[in-house]
Amino acid sequence: MSQNLILTTLVLFSNILFAQQVTNHEVKPIGIYAEIDIQKSNNALKTLLTEESNERSKVLDEVIKNPNDYNPTVLYALSDVLFNTEKKDLACFWFYVAQLRARYDANLCMDESAKSGVSLLNERFGPNINKYAFTDIKKLEETINKVVEFVRTNEENYDHRWLNLHGMDAMIASLDEEGEKKEKQKELSQPKKRWKKIKEKTIKDYFEGFQEYLKSKK
Repeated sequence: MSQNLILTTLVLFSNILFAQQVTNHEVKPIGIYAEIDIQKSNNALKTLLTEESNERSKVLDEVIKNPNDYNPTVLYALSDVLFNTEKKDLACFWFYVAQLRARYDANLCMDESAKSGVSLLNERFGPNINKYAFTDIKKLEETINKVVEFVRTNEENYDHRWLNLHGMDAMIASLDEEGEKKEKQKELSQPKKRWKKIKEKTIKDYFEGFQEYLKSKK
């Protein structure tokens, strides 16, 4: 994979998401990090966050048609586009799907430092959608029920390790001359035999947290 860390970390979490000025130090992911497949999601993400165009409309339709093929960064961006084109209820659905899937991916991730990427995404895309969603609690409850059902019954086809590229382990490895040899066999995710239980617990905790919030408002 020829992508570099400046693309996977600074572009995904700084340049595109926050439109901030950053100092670019181009470094390539090595070892196991170079095997993380984010090209398709990165291409869709960049297109969705550009100005309105025919290409963006095509990508929008493609992501809605095949949402399981794209990592949560793309679904967050999808929600942003939908919200800004007055499809606010649909935007809420995809935002919370992205949020729940990102939490699942964070729970799979072995690098604790990478998990902050989820908070960055929520901070970037969440304020307007949350403000809108929480004005109608009944509708929000219906949306969350649909989100939970969707995530529970759909299998993810994207590479869950996308989040690892936001972590310090990936950056440190890329700067270590001996890193490729040391990192090649490193486990980036929890053992696959645990994924089902981790997903179930993530969904359960998410839904129960929402229910607790509703109780506090009654």
